Amino acid sequence: MNLKKISVIGLGYVGLPTFLVLSNIKKNKKYLYEVEGIENNDKKGRKIKDYFSNKKKWIFSNDKIYSKLFSKACNREEVYINNNLDNLSKSNIVIVSINFDFNEKKPSPFKNLVNLSNEIAKKINKGTLLIIETTLPPGTTDKIILPIFKKQLIERKIKFSDIYFCYSYERVMPGNNYIDSIISNHRCYSGINQKSKNKCKSFFKKFINYKKFKLTEFNNIIECEAAKILENSYRASNIALIDEWTKAGEVLNIDLKKIIKAIRLRNTHSNLMWPGLGVGGYCLTKDPNFIKFSIKKFYNKKIDFPIISKTSSINKNMFNTSLNFVFKNLNSIRNKKILICGLTYKEDTSDLRFSPAIEFLKKIKNKSSKVSVYDPYLEKTDFHLKKVSFTKKISSVFDVIIFCVAHTKFKFLSFKKIRNKKIFDLNRVLSQKQIKVLIDQNNKLFSLGSKNL
Repeated sequence: MNLKKISVIGLGYVGLPTFLVLSNIKKNKKYLYEVEGIENNDKKGRKIKDYFSNKKKWIFSNDKIYSKLFSKACNREEVYINNNLDNLSKSNIVIVSINFDFNEKKPSPFKNLVNLSNEIAKKINKGTLLIIETTLPPGTTDKIILPIFKKQLIERKIKFSDIYFCYSYERVMPGNNYIDSIISNHRCYSGINQKSKNKCKSFFKKFINYKKFKLTEFNNIIECEAAKILENSYRASNIALIDEWTKAGEVLNIDLKKIIKAIRLRNTHSNLMWPGLGVGGYCLTKDPNFIKFSIKKFYNKKIDFPIISKTSSINKNMFNTSLNFVFKNLNSIRNKKILICGLTYKEDTSDLRFSPAIEFLKKIKNKSSKVSVYDPYLEKTDFHLKKVSFTKKISSVFDVIIFCVAHTKFKFLSFKKIRNKKIFDLNRVLSQKQIKVLIDQNNKLFSLGSKNL
């Protein structure tokens, strides 16, 4: 039986779980696809290839399904990783899931995307379904990518209409439901024509629980690109709003968390954000500003984006709200032993990209020479900060313990030996049971946004 071949370009936090899901699709107990993962031919890319060959993960996740799919994929001969695009011509489906490290101040901000598009267009054949998952400024596909494909395909005497070109942004969420965020999530898509859209939809139905999670088809690709940017702009603005109220809550001396809890009882307000350390990760820190670039550069129009601009500024400095909260409740930290619990940008993941906890840690370190980090999802080699120690447990040697990330594992910690310490919860980490134990043992607790512990 000849299997259809899928190539997944980019095996990072989005591409890897996609690669694993597709590697494990079966029909009548038989695998449907040969799956090739493609990474750069550089030190990191070659390391990823070696890791997979040795059945070793390069991205950690608590998700048991993720681990199960990884093991099964490693044991299939038809699942492998390459460091080049040489065999792309044999692929029936190509998924592009690369990072788009956009910086409009660079002379050629689209250089890597242009180079990759050229290479793919030189190799794919008629009948190939191409799906781009990478988040892009609205208009990038029409203005940058499609002209490249049209030019290369004409030179190869292939009609543009002979390939199925689609765009569908990802909504992958690292953490406990890593794999589920792919197969049990609403998906949006579009394509260059109806044939492409139909092909994309048919493919998604192979692995997405579409009967429960709707597949939304947009009229054109730019609508789909814009949907992701608006979605993340909304989320980022929601977070920025609560940062303002966290500061106000301190002045008013109110229990902001209790207020938010009451407001969230309304269905229309159930996703109001909670006070927290700040915005991190690869998406919310950059995506909202994509629309500003698109309007100015692609369409030569001038529109002010005061909300997005202010949101980005607030979120970039949001960790300072937590920092001031800590300093306000400590006379001095100069000679105190401080433990930072959680360094990743999000709970239950090892992802450190643009983590606000790192910025928070740097500021704390400037005030104290005795700072340690405890994160159950990291090893000491995962971050490089001078004069910062790494520990694998919480102990009574520390004077101040600061919880920055709501890892699930923290909720199972026992604090029976922790007495007479100052504890800060900056991200709704501790359970009510843990809070009671800590208070009963004469610890002083401070929770961002709360007054009554």
